[in-house]
Amino acid sequence: MSVDPGRSVSERLVAFVRAQLAAGVPADVRHEAARLLLNQWKASVGATDSEAVRIIHDWATSTSAPPGGSTILWFGGKAAPEQAAVVNAALFEVLDFNETYIPTFQHAVSGVLPAALACAEAGGQSGRRVLDALALGIEVELACAAILMPTGYFRGFIPGGITGAIGGAVACSILSDHDDATMVSAIGIAMNCGLGQYQSAGSMVFSYLMGSVARNGLTAADLAGRGITAPRLAFEGDKAMLSSYSDESPDKIESVLASLGQEWRIKAQSYKTVPTETITHGPIGCVMEMLKRANGREPAAIRFGVAALTVKIAEERASRWGAPTSDLEAKFDLKHCAAAAWVRGRFTLEEMTEAAFTDPEILDLRARIELYDDPRHPTFDGASCQVTFTDGSTEDYNLPAFLGTPANPMSDAELSDVFRLSAGDRLPAERIDAILEAVWGLESAPDVRRLMQLSIFQELRP
Repeated sequence: MSVDPGRSVSERLVAFVRAQLAAGVPADVRHEAARLLLNQWKASVGATDSEAVRIIHDWATSTSAPPGGSTILWFGGKAAPEQAAVVNAALFEVLDFNETYIPTFQHAVSGVLPAALACAEAGGQSGRRVLDALALGIEVELACAAILMPTGYFRGFIPGGITGAIGGAVACSILSDHDDATMVSAIGIAMNCGLGQYQSAGSMVFSYLMGSVARNGLTAADLAGRGITAPRLAFEGDKAMLSSYSDESPDKIESVLASLGQEWRIKAQSYKTVPTETITHGPIGCVMEMLKRANGREPAAIRFGVAALTVKIAEERASRWGAPTSDLEAKFDLKHCAAAAWVRGRFTLEEMTEAAFTDPEILDLRARIELYDDPRHPTFDGASCQVTFTDGSTEDYNLPAFLGTPANPMSDAELSDVFRLSAGDRLPAERIDAILEAVWGLESAPDVRRLMQLSIFQELRP
């Protein structure tokens, strides 16, 4: 995208969207959107038992859905589009089993996809149009985050919380066939809706925040379509988004916007094979390799070499809650996740239950885990591990990048297999096959309605 200082950031983002729609979203980018959609299905199929999600679901369905309401995934039933978007975003977020764009520390899809689905289900747009809208919404969101981070994150904001509604507004504006001026307003409204503190990590409200993000994106597009306007300079103006949410230089704007369409950030996502936070995946990967080498030896101590930021995050959380006291804290506790993976020989949702985070054996090993800054791992992509066994022997292992990162990508088949594993005890095999067929064939589908109808637990269907 060429630089045009005469236009605002919002106007230049709209110009990027228009250019891509006119030229045709690249096939590989559209395919990545389908992968990210399936990834969210994988992240949410096991989430309906979450207490936080249940509360949000009960709130959203406490009033009757209007005609043409939107589907609530897995639970079934309909709600007002804004309410359905809140529940679906909470489902996507609560297990932390979704994707991460590591350069900006964010889950970019949870706030965009629920808004796009609610809009598309009501409007009946084609599967291809939905995937294009999702891809472009995510790309715009990540561009805004690339300008605001890392200092927005260091200030304590949730990156997806402050930029996700922008992506949702773009996606819904595309699906609503808004003109340029209306889309600029939708983006501006969304830029005024950033929210979320990292203090919420490990608490119920974290999932609700992403629900609010999805609702805000959907509402921003709807209100803009009804005539609500917003400042042109909502991003770069005085006391606007850039200065309010970050300490980054305005000079970053030009380089990031110029990269749009040349560098597709949506294709640099990291996918997850286990349901826990991104910073735990390198250490868990090391544990699973070390278990193969242990040959019955028991660990006396484990040292993980990780990014300096990972050490800082883990220390901050330890100072807040010590050992985890809930499943929500457990997934954010690196030492618990690594210890549970070693003791249980796996990492599943069961390793975040009370039976796991109160297990004396897991707690004992957790206390013997140490983290240190390993310069080989400047980001969250990988980790190293040194295990000292009770017999005095040692083993070392270095994992440059866990499976699912751009450097160690997850194939379509592997992603499908992770979904099968996640859904296996909740859906019959034929339903899983039908969902996979619907996702991989969404580009040629007339709309998203069949996919949404399939994505309901049979026993809960009306």
